[in-house]
Amino acid sequence: MERIMSTKNEYVKELRSLRLTKYRREYGKFLAEGRKCAEEALRYAPVEALLFLEGQEDATLLALAAEQGARQIAVSPAVMEAVSEAKSPQGMAAVVRRGGDKPFLPAGVLVALEDVADPTNVGAIVRTADAIGAAGVLLSAGCADATSPRAVRASMGSLFHVPVRVAEDFPAALSALKGEGWRMVGGHLRGQDRLCPAEKSCLLIGNEARGLTPAASALCDDLVKITIYGQAESLNASVAAGILLYRLREGF
Repeated sequence: MERIMSTKNEYVKELRSLRLTKYRREYGKFLAEGRKCAEEALRYAPVEALLFLEGQEDATLLALAAEQGARQIAVSPAVMEAVSEAKSPQGMAAVVRRGGDKPFLPAGVLVALEDVADPTNVGAIVRTADAIGAAGVLLSAGCADATSPRAVRASMGSLFHVPVRVAEDFPAALSALKGEGWRMVGGHLRGQDRLCPAEKSCLLIGNEARGLTPAASALCDDLVKITIYGQAESLNASVAAGILLYRLREGF
């Protein structure tokens, strides 16, 4: 077991830089903060190190870290605050190495996000996708990074359960999925109330402010909306995605 008590430590400086997308990509790693996310990372992802506040060791997580051969590092509160983006760090974090893209499941419900900008929305949708047993999550290059601290926390560990991939050419990726038999269902204010679930359904959710682009909408086999009964203008993107994903999953 190691100890790092100083915020001037070079490894601490490296971990602190992981708050930025640029360095997460450069180093090929990201942080999973909090006990729940750290445990799921240790169970389902390649972990480089487990950080915990000195004196607050967790036997279960230490055993999982040992099984992976991950570094086990006791740190000071100052170090934990330095590497964490959270205002009130939970005292536990896993340093996760980025792995290769996992293949989507061959059928079921897939969700594709186009330029969803809020990392909390991205993480929450990944969590819902996990809850319904989704085939995977496809992100456009304009989406918030699913490995950002806020997205990872919002996913509550689901990021390590569901295949999540980024498409640099989003329309081309959607066209390829259509070619594989996926039925494209777009969430759209001008859509219909009824859904037509299929064995392979892909739900498209657009940007929080603009919705789906015309190019993405044109690729949809169906456009669907959620009826608003009160005076709210619209629903949060992650809430709308959750409603539509469950409707697709349950077949109505």
